[in-house]
Amino acid sequence: MRVLCESRQVDDAQLTRFFDLAFDFACERKVSDLVDTARVLAAIDAGAQPTRVTRFLERFVQPARQRLIARAKSSQLELSVWLPEATRDVLAAFLGRPAPIPRKLIDEVVASERVRESVRAMMQESISSVIEKAFAATPGGGKGLRGVIGFGARAAGAASRGLFGGLGDELQRQLEDRLRDFVDGGVQLVQTRLAQKLASEDTARSLGARGKAAFLQLLQQTEAAAGKFFEQGPYALLDGLWPVVVAHNLQRAEVRAALTAEIEATLAELSTQPVGALLDELGVRELVRATLHERAVPLARAFVASPQFAAWTKSL
Repeated sequence: MRVLCESRQVDDAQLTRFFDLAFDFACERKVSDLVDTARVLAAIDAGAQPTRVTRFLERFVQPARQRLIARAKSSQLELSVWLPEATRDVLAAFLGRPAPIPRKLIDEVVASERVRESVRAMMQESISSVIEKAFAATPGGGKGLRGVIGFGARAAGAASRGLFGGLGDELQRQLEDRLRDFVDGGVQLVQTRLAQKLASEDTARSLGARGKAAFLQLLQQTEAAAGKFFEQGPYALLDGLWPVVVAHNLQRAEVRAALTAEIEATLAELSTQPVGALLDELGVRELVRATLHERAVPLARAFVASPQFAAWTKSL
């Protein structure tokens, strides 16, 4: 210890050997020996304070986003360059698969009042148009019959009297009932046919083909076009909301419980191996050791030569 504490007696070889021993010792430890769930949560809570999240966004996220968008806008490369050809083919094939619409969604949409009224209006307009054309030569016929289709009593009465020679209100009522029944039955038939069409294999194949075509067309767009598109994002609004949203959710009991459980599960998995084995899996053990030699040794040399270190050694 005295050798390490006396700056004149410490050389780079000794420091390198010291850090090698310390590194090997750390590699034999497990992650759970170095950190626990409570400390991770405390670090998250500290870093997630709104002012710190805002500062992080201002220092790192916003400048990086601006640089990325500016870099993209100056590029004429197609987006396809981001994917290897084999990957593009796999994704295109995946997106081109038949995409059936969930039956529940079809039933909800087709049976909606909005669809029902749209179909009814369409049928009424179509029937009215046909009758008007068929009886265009009849005095007052076209105009009166449009009123019948719309179930307007006064126009319907005028039409029935004009066309059928005064059979009167009974004919009007029967005609209205027949037309109403016809339209209602037609609406139900159209809804049924529409649901069958949406649920058919042809529709599923068509949607898949459209998805594939859209994907391939997207890949033909340039990075400049993508940059211009993303430049329009509501980032000022979102960046202002993120700090509040993060702080809000970290205070929710269910979020904290889930976060705690995930941290515990992660630490448990990482602790099934020593730190060294984890570094080996990442392929960085020797890189970390070399970094210690390159960066830690000069820092340690400067530290043991500092007045603070000298004052500390005198206190021993």
